[in-house]
Amino acid sequence: AARISTGRDWPDGSRCERGSVLLLNAEDDPADTVRPRLDAAGADVSRVHILPTLIRDEPDGKRSEMTFTLRELPMLEDALASIKDCRLIVIDPIGSFLGGGVDAHRDNEVRSVLAPLDALAKRVGAAVVVVAHRRKSAGGSADDMALGSRAFTGLARAVWHLSKDAQAPKRRLLLPGKCNIAEEPDGLAFSIVSGAIDWESDPVTMSADDALAAERSVPDERASATDEAVDWLRDTLEMGKRLAKEIK
Repeated sequence: AARISTGRDWPDGSRCERGSVLLLNAEDDPADTVRPRLDAAGADVSRVHILPTLIRDEPDGKRSEMTFTLRELPMLEDALASIKDCRLIVIDPIGSFLGGGVDAHRDNEVRSVLAPLDALAKRVGAAVVVVAHRRKSAGGSADDMALGSRAFTGLARAVWHLSKDAQAPKRRLLLPGKCNIAEEPDGLAFSIVSGAIDWESDPVTMSADDALAAERSVPDERASATDEAVDWLRDTLEMGKRLAKEIK
């Protein structure tokens, strides 16, 4: 977001087109977390916008505040109309913006919310970064580790995975998963230094699947079938209520 706001090159040296950014963030406070991080990254904060609480006119004439969800997409479109040259929309995390009644584990329900968002992004010419948390229980591949439905990674044209380097705990790896729009790129590595991201110049020649396989190759003597069941159940319930019979 900071790089787009200033037009600085991307960490791999490729050009970045300058524009504005819209942040939908449900977990971080704008004043004590988001703004300091943007400042540390050298952002032009005049080009970074946060979607505020929405005001809705009720039938009785009163006005009420409401939390934005992707069910109210026309409101997002109105917000984008007031932002000049929006190049990026960040939704963090996606589970907080699906809206009530949407089962995050059902492909058809997730697609019904994300497909209109995809169409909106194409109309305004912006990229959309959807942030999803990783499940603790094992999946078949790195892309299967996203919480909820496979539609989250299925609809995305490119999937990236952020993880710790098992050999250097303070080092972070940004590794490619699925990529439908180009040849599979190399990964990148960085560390957090004085609150800012310090990118390494050398590429990381492993995929997210490679990193996941390496992680699984390390034996965990503490793991048990019960631990795995607890992790799975916690992951399942973290995305919202479900019928007991479905879980069983």
